[in-house]
Amino acid sequence: MTSKKAETQLSVDMIRALDWVPAIIWVSDAAGHCLLVNQAWREFTGRKLEESTGNGWLTAMHPEDAAAWPELIGRAIDSVESFTVECRLRRRDGRYRWLHKTGEPFYGEKGELLGFIGCCMDVTGHKQALDGLRQASEKHRSVLSNLKDAVVVIEDYLRTEEPGQAHRRDDRLTPRQREILHLIARGYATREIAIQLHVSVKTVESHRAQLMQRLNIHDVAGLTRFAIRTGLVPAD
Repeated sequence: MTSKKAETQLSVDMIRALDWVPAIIWVSDAAGHCLLVNQAWREFTGRKLEESTGNGWLTAMHPEDAAAWPELIGRAIDSVESFTVECRLRRRDGRYRWLHKTGEPFYGEKGELLGFIGCCMDVTGHKQALDGLRQASEKHRSVLSNLKDAVVVIEDYLRTEEPGQAHRRDDRLTPRQREILHLIARGYATREIAIQLHVSVKTVESHRAQLMQRLNIHDVAGLTRFAIRTGLVPAD
């Protein structure tokens, strides 16, 4: 059905009524071409009705979303079902806003598909709030990880330094380093050791580097032999 024929199905009274609706309303034909956008759309985009009909309304959408529209409306036409999508629409001030767009099919007297009618709701503030929460959550996890690493360092220091004595160099392995050496000698990978000891991978790598430096050993095989020789792990 052509846009012209579908447009005749929309009464003048209906078109006028939609202009009174404060929400952004749009109407397309059965091929997904715009027949009508109401006053709210025109005020939001700063575009006239004749600039928006046909495929004109796609020029107000973000290029990525406009490119995805034919496939989206094609699936809706094939299934003759309602659809929802989030897309970016350029406001009259030139800024893109995120809109939640819904579409519902409507039919003629004989049950034939005439097109789709839908509305758009600005959800930019909601998306920005979710992004803010997501960033805060990631920052919180990073802080906790850093605090956990700091606790490990403090625990190792307290276990190896005798109270009341001034700080001095001690070549003995710390309890944490012995734990890590034990797990290395048993064949555990760095990430597995981090999970078992509830520390970060970076912390395990740092302790392993200190082990190699203190023991003058330069590979994992050498660490394993040292652990067996000192009785930290039994020889197979």
